Amino acid sequence: MSNEHNPIAQRINLLQDLWIQQRLLKPKAQFIRWLIDEPDVPLVNGFYKLESSPYGKIDETLVVMLTDFDTITTFSYDLAKDWLTAYKKDAEKYPELQWPDFELLHASFKQIDKENTEASNVFLVELFTKFKTYEGKQTPLFIGVNPRKVTSYNELCVWICNIIEQLPQNIGLLVTDYKANNFYEAVFTNKEALFEKQTISLKNQNIQGAYTKLMTQGNPNDPEVAFRKCMIKMGEAATKGHQEKLINWGEKGLNIAKQTTNLSFWASAHLIYVGHLFGFKDTPRINHLLDKGIKIGHKNLEDKALLGVTLQLYSYKAAYYSFINKKEDALNWFLKQATLAQENNENYITVTAYKNAILLADQNKKISEMQDIIPVAFQTGYVIEDDTLKNTEFAYIASYYVNMLHEKEEETPQIKAELEAINKRMSHLFGETWEHQAKDLRKQIKDKELVS
Repeated sequence: MSNEHNPIAQRINLLQDLWIQQRLLKPKAQFIRWLIDEPDVPLVNGFYKLESSPYGKIDETLVVMLTDFDTITTFSYDLAKDWLTAYKKDAEKYPELQWPDFELLHASFKQIDKENTEASNVFLVELFTKFKTYEGKQTPLFIGVNPRKVTSYNELCVWICNIIEQLPQNIGLLVTDYKANNFYEAVFTNKEALFEKQTISLKNQNIQGAYTKLMTQGNPNDPEVAFRKCMIKMGEAATKGHQEKLINWGEKGLNIAKQTTNLSFWASAHLIYVGHLFGFKDTPRINHLLDKGIKIGHKNLEDKALLGVTLQLYSYKAAYYSFINKKEDALNWFLKQATLAQENNENYITVTAYKNAILLADQNKKISEMQDIIPVAFQTGYVIEDDTLKNTEFAYIASYYVNMLHEKEEETPQIKAELEAINKRMSHLFGETWEHQAKDLRKQIKDKELVS
């Protein structure tokens, strides 16, 4: 990772050095938090990723988990489940990984009731402890608790204090906190939490400056380097509300891209330019740019890179029509995107486009107009293999289709059998609560604007 010309790499190396220096001050700490400015999150995540690779240089072992924190009563269970699932996937990918206790732990976990908080806590501590033994290192193991979603930081702090009290001294927890929020301060002020704690405070790293420097490195006569400069200037102008400056840099960017023979580069220039224009509601210019970009895209759809840009332009067209409250046009462009994606075997985009169309229709009380589309969307997605389908948002489409089946005048044996088959497959792919989660989203979008 050491690269003297890479400003991002330099900053991540700085984090490594800072960790090593600070850890010498409190070597027995079992709870560590990075205290950072929010824009520096990518740097800390880069540090975590680097230290999980062969190129890490700190002594401690870091294992970062992204498990959602829904409730204090179920977090240990959810964390253990994600840990076991992740290890199983790694073991399948790397057969040389042999953790003797894994199968027994996996079998024991299956016997735990998710609502039994105490049993889940005990199992999680056992899981961490046995993994530490399996790892075989003398230096500490830190579990990075980095939830994608947190319903209550107060409850999460209580959970942290409770779990650390049960862990051996050579295992601790690690979190990322923000200077503006101090989400985890309650752990430090808890007088009953007798374990040692440490804050590693990071000075603002000017991450935007690092990105700018990285993006503009290289030969200034190289079209891609010159365009990246235009892109940065477009972003600055858009942020400051300077429409004329944005147009000036956008047109420069188009001219640079046009001079190359790279169609996907030229089409992308339209996509980037129009994205910055959204906030100004410059409808004639935006529509012209989108149509021109799409026209370029259709010159060679066999080019996968160009196809990808073209599909994004379709999505932007739909999103912009929704943004200016032309919902019928937005709906049509999402459906056009779905058709183009399907014709070119872009399964993930096909599902996403149909999902966006259906949700947009529901939000605007036009779901009755989708009665012919929903079965097509469902059948289109349902034939996709499991490994691909489980990474899509197909559950939402399936939920609408199932609802249509339930609304039929008579629930025939054939319909009942179809419903059972759908529920079995969806539960396998998305969990047993798949339909409940989809219905929750359907309720939420009634009063919220769809964001594609």
